[in-house]
Amino acid sequence: MLKETTVYVRKGEKLAEVFKRRGYEEVPPNCIINKTIPGLGLTHCELMSGRNSIIIEPNIAVIKGKSEKYKDVFGVYDGVSSQEIADYLSGPLPAVKKVLITPDNFFRIKGIMEELLINMYENFFLLLDECEKDFPVYEMREDFFLFHNRSFVSSTPVIQSDPLMKEYGFYILNIIPDYEYKHNLNLITTNNIAETLSAQILAMDGPVCIFCHSVETIDSLLCDIPVLRNEACVFQDGETLMQLSQDDSQTNPSYVSSLGAYNLFTSHYYLAVDIELPTPPHVIMVSDLFGSKPSFIDPKTEALQIAGRFRNGISSMTHISNIDAEISYCTPKQARAWLKNAGRIYAGWLRKKDTMLHEGAREILREAIRHSSYARFVDKAGNLNPLSVTKFIDAETVKGLYTNTKLLQEAYAGTDHFNVSHTREVHIFSDKDRFVLNRKLTQEGRNRLLLTRFEQLEVLRKARSSKAQTRYRHLINQMLSTPSDSFLYECFIEHGSNFIRNSGYKENVMRKKINNLLATE
Repeated sequence: MLKETTVYVRKGEKLAEVFKRRGYEEVPPNCIINKTIPGLGLTHCELMSGRNSIIIEPNIAVIKGKSEKYKDVFGVYDGVSSQEIADYLSGPLPAVKKVLITPDNFFRIKGIMEELLINMYENFFLLLDECEKDFPVYEMREDFFLFHNRSFVSSTPVIQSDPLMKEYGFYILNIIPDYEYKHNLNLITTNNIAETLSAQILAMDGPVCIFCHSVETIDSLLCDIPVLRNEACVFQDGETLMQLSQDDSQTNPSYVSSLGAYNLFTSHYYLAVDIELPTPPHVIMVSDLFGSKPSFIDPKTEALQIAGRFRNGISSMTHISNIDAEISYCTPKQARAWLKNAGRIYAGWLRKKDTMLHEGAREILREAIRHSSYARFVDKAGNLNPLSVTKFIDAETVKGLYTNTKLLQEAYAGTDHFNVSHTREVHIFSDKDRFVLNRKLTQEGRNRLLLTRFEQLEVLRKARSSKAQTRYRHLINQMLSTPSDSFLYECFIEHGSNFIRNSGYKENVMRKKINNLLATE
């Protein structure tokens, strides 16, 4: 275990003030800085320091935003040439160099400095900002420890578990507020996230910001919620979301300074991006377990980070999630047992490969080794990577929270940063029903599904209350996305279910029958 020290921050205080009060002139070296709460200005503190710095940020949006905000800061991203980087590093001005990069550009910067005969290990402070889940690039791990002065910003045990941290004398610097720092959070568990989200956003005044890990889930929500499909802005970084929007103007891959009424953010916007808005927005997080790529939001890290993105505060915070008691996940004990047993087989394969006399046999084993599920846990030398192990156990633990509402509530309560209230919503159609309708079906297959849905909604259609009628109209409008859908609905209302079934669910047959009926009148 690493040694820990605690620094308390007062309300409204920035880290530059905190550090000075504790005798630090700059961001202290050789520590894992656990900020606890976002928005304390740690990156600002380093950018304003009097030393050369390389700051590794989690995404391009952060780099572009800070490059625009701070004078003499050089941001590296797509389109910035190696010559431009070299000119900045070798030029007389600014006297103090501040380079912002994503993890992927670390070795590019390293190569340019080597060509310029700059010893970056001695002459630059390295800060890895917002490292929530892992070393950004495991291959740069050895380089990180070669820097004479370096630090992490991270609040998770993944980084802390690396044995080299203790070997190089790292310690954990906890930045703790000396005041109550809590967000009110409405946790809504539901069997249909699209229906719940739709009702929530239509009831909210002011801008709404929706965060979701999965691009596929965002695509699904845009398809299923008309107001999002027609009015939402999609903010993304490093992911292609062009198919989700009507035109290019709806996507914005950079610094966020203005919003539409409804805004969808991919996971790259969870960390480090400053969102400075005059009107505090409503923040909604979405976890979808039944999509093509299930997505889970970690209450301990990501939820707090999302709230912290908004420098001028938020109006409300909501987490909408479905729950799946049948999710496949491992407890920490089960995960370690799996790793132990898989590692034994993996090691046996390695030994056997070296004894094989025939190249064909060796090639088959090499393929099995390279593509095995255990390969992600070892480095190039075949040694177990402790960071990958801890990351795996952490991810499995988060998945387990979504098997039971109580576990998810307890996880939020355990952070000490949320006052959680919970509601449960049950809709006529579930997420599984929704995804079935969104599959690529033949028109006849889609007509079969739609007819079943129309019949299920008959109770609402025949109800006398205005609330039931409004609900009915909403659900019908959600389903009718094409002219063929609308025609089928008209046939159902005018001629009934048997008319559609007796027509074999075929639109051309139904149209022919209707024309014949009209001709005989």
